[in-house]
Amino acid sequence: MNEKNQQALAVAYRRALAKSNKIKELEITADNDEEGIEGLIKFLAEKKAEDTGKPWTEFVKGQRWYVEDLVKFAGLDAQERLDYEYAQAFPDTATEDELLTSLEKLI
Repeated sequence: MNEKNQQALAVAYRRALAKSNKIKELEITADNDEEGIEGLIKFLAEKKAEDTGKPWTEFVKGQRWYVEDLVKFAGLDAQERLDYEYAQAFPDTATEDELLTSLEKLI
């Protein structure tokens, strides 16, 4: 993919920006210790539970996935973040020809 799909690139940028802002807001780093991660997961699960009236334990699994994803994302530089999100957005925005070209490169 020498020429990037501009729609996928725009989506990738918005996603990378949103995740980067959330990482900053939650003060997440790639080297957060396990205790800090567990505390953040519990905090976010409790916060989500307040909005729904359900027990916070029902939200732990989802919040664990979310926080662990942000921790990994925090370890990426700007280009890696954009590339990662581009790879996620490309199949949703590419034309059939772009998808075929991408697949042909793998064969």
